[in-house]
Amino acid sequence: MIARLLISPSIERRVDEIKKILASHITRGLIAQGSGNTNHPDLLYIKAGEKLGIAQARKIKEHFSLKPYSAKGAVVVLEDASVMTDEAQNALLKTLEEPPKEAILILGANSDTNFLPTILSRCKIITLETRSDDRLVYHSRFIPDLEKLLSYSIEERFAFIEKLKNKEEFLKALILYFHQDVTKNKDFLMKLLQTEAWAKQNVNIRAILEYLMLVMPKKSQESSD
Repeated sequence: MIARLLISPSIERRVDEIKKILASHITRGLIAQGSGNTNHPDLLYIKAGEKLGIAQARKIKEHFSLKPYSAKGAVVVLEDASVMTDEAQNALLKTLEEPPKEAILILGANSDTNFLPTILSRCKIITLETRSDDRLVYHSRFIPDLEKLLSYSIEERFAFIEKLKNKEEFLKALILYFHQDVTKNKDFLMKLLQTEAWAKQNVNIRAILEYLMLVMPKKSQESSD
């Protein structure tokens, strides 16, 4: 099982993508006919607006532990997984680390900011692009600065952060930018995800960015030629 995390600020966009994924798996015979119906016994479908605490995490684990009724594997869908508590996320870690055979887990969220780094590192993150997606606005706005920072010295990077006005937005742009190549930037991306947790704990945003400037990779000579 590879858990998918679908990112979009639009619940409608996420639900449409969830339906497409379920339809694709039905066509390929991976899940049973009728799994598009949220009442199917092999499908645990949790709609947006429901609380996602430790009790729901246990329900998800129990669903995956059951023998499928008519499908190859159990399916769990969360329309808005961003409301999962840290306790619930931690409770699901072992399931993500040792997934049941043929199981399918689809998580929807408006952003990845509320997820623990350990959860994100075990998901295939899919950003569903829309014109109204603020994340894409952050991304395009800061691309020139991000490209320059890769070649800057530590002193130049610190000077940039000192003058930066929208530090919270820049952190989001930094994360999205390095999400483009997860394999290549995996080590730094993990550090970025950890700093998101620090930001939620009210750690000074300037201190977080200065730390990232210290550990951010520099553009290689080959890529700059």
